[in-house]
Amino acid sequence: MNRFIGIWQNEIGNKLLIKKIDEKKASVTFISGKTNEPIGRPYADNKLTIDMNAELDYYGSSVEVELWEKGKGFMLCLIDNDYKQKAEELSVGISRIVDEKFDFLVNYYHLFEPLSSYKRVKM
Repeated sequence: MNRFIGIWQNEIGNKLLIKKIDEKKASVTFISGKTNEPIGRPYADNKLTIDMNAELDYYGSSVEVELWEKGKGFMLCLIDNDYKQKAEELSVGISRIVDEKFDFLVNYYHLFEPLSSYKRVKM
């Protein structure tokens, strides 16, 4: 988890603040590049994108951020493609449970776009 800790920014100014909780878990805050503030998540009682739960994957090459609490299966995936000792750039994707009752979540992908890579700003 140590190599993912820090402040990250993408091309339009969206920021991710990743704070370590333990060897496998972190807390992530998403800041909009448009407003320089966390955003509300309409699908989750409009909770702000502050201190979202995140977990290191089995291989230690990516972090999955829970965009919807209680394991509802809407995740921001941050991937270190180079798998370096200290990550410098993260690829980004969104995943969700493949189930018709969660199809509505596709309407909220835009809140976290563009899904362009994030570069490290600060440790």
